[in-house]
Amino acid sequence: MNAKYNRNLIFLFWTIIASRIFSMFLYPLTDSTEARYAHIALLMAKTNNWITPWFDYNVPFWGKPPLSFWFQALSYKIFGIYDFVPRVPSLLVTLATAWLLYKFVLYIKNKTTALLSIVIFASTGLVYVLSGAVLTDPYLSFATALSFVSLLMVIEGNRKYWDYMFFVGLGIGLLSKGPLTLVIVGGTITIWVLFSFKNRMKELAKLPWFTGIILMLLISVPWYIAAEYETPGFLHYFIVGEHIDRFLDPAWKGDLYGGVHKRVHGYIWYMWLYTSLPWGLSGLILLFRNIFKKPAKKALFKALRDDSLFLCVIWMLFMMIFFTIGSNMISTYVLPSLPPLAIVLAIYLNRNSTFLDKNKKVLYFNAFLAPVIMILVTIYFFFHPATVKTEKFLMQRFKKLDTNNEPVYFLGKQPFSMKYYYGKKITVTPFDKFNKLLKEKDLKYYVIINKSDISKVKDIGKLTKLDNSYDCLLYETKN
Repeated sequence: MNAKYNRNLIFLFWTIIASRIFSMFLYPLTDSTEARYAHIALLMAKTNNWITPWFDYNVPFWGKPPLSFWFQALSYKIFGIYDFVPRVPSLLVTLATAWLLYKFVLYIKNKTTALLSIVIFASTGLVYVLSGAVLTDPYLSFATALSFVSLLMVIEGNRKYWDYMFFVGLGIGLLSKGPLTLVIVGGTITIWVLFSFKNRMKELAKLPWFTGIILMLLISVPWYIAAEYETPGFLHYFIVGEHIDRFLDPAWKGDLYGGVHKRVHGYIWYMWLYTSLPWGLSGLILLFRNIFKKPAKKALFKALRDDSLFLCVIWMLFMMIFFTIGSNMISTYVLPSLPPLAIVLAIYLNRNSTFLDKNKKVLYFNAFLAPVIMILVTIYFFFHPATVKTEKFLMQRFKKLDTNNEPVYFLGKQPFSMKYYYGKKITVTPFDKFNKLLKEKDLKYYVIINKSDISKVKDIGKLTKLDNSYDCLLYETKN
């Protein structure tokens, strides 16, 4: 019977992955984050500067460490410039995270439970979306998962290379997202230790702390030194601005590259609820349905006394606990909490051999919900391109029209996807200068205007509208 379940779970997992690959090829790079990071990676590939990521030509990007850009730029070198190319590394990193979950659950339970854990992980809403997106978060999620799974393996008695992989995960995290990795791993372990100090300190003592920390520093610190040397001011902005001011000050105005995302305290829990769909909600329903039943309550408290499972629970909850006191956050911050959700839920759901048979419809519904929604959205946007937050299609139209290399004037704020798909440096023309130009006759040129700035153009009637996108309008002179 288990062989049949295992085949079904393997089929589910790779169907989920295949559906994400399908949408990766069809969906354009969108504003603002995806197009921004793809633009940075493409500049890295073009300039061969592997130390400093560049936000734009001659503008360094101090907001994130370079690991994701390294992989994305390398992907451009291998495959060329296509929309799916910078997304490939995120998919591979997500698969690597799934492999870690599989290895751990297989070690402590069985193959069926291990396969169930990666099906849950891959089909959880935020994991599914970010597995094919150009973002840094999948790398942070992998790094923290590597550290936690390594510690869990050590706790379970498997020290073969896992003791050092704990510190490799920290080093990778420092190159993926920065000191936040140390906060997540260190904060989670601190809470875990406090509940059984003496016993859990013995578990931590199994790690090679001295040589492990040296390994972590050797992996990460050389780049930080080189980055500060190449563009002085990086360390202060990145350490103080991005990791202290951004977290504590909801009105922080120091962000050089994006916007502040002010939220009410505790909003992160709501983010967790909708980003973990459908599995997070399913887990909560199961918890509330069974928490007052004596056998389930007894099993729950027994599980929480287990060092490994309790660590998984704290790992799952830590991001929400930490960001409850913060007010500047986005939903992708939840991602590192979703691998342990898959572990805990898989172990609970497959605690007896009859679960999969009794709940087959629920399993398939939950597994296919995110892929079906993504495919439907992709198909809709394919036929309604102006509803996608991207300038890809507008720039394609412009390039087809611009056969004689007439001048083009960019007015107002230009989305990141326009910079990416234009492929050259964009110079924004001031409105007063353009309004004077508009008075001249017998000139042939194109104009691309942000919709929010259209009122700043005088005599717009002198231009002919050719096309529009989500954010911008394309015009040409009537004469």
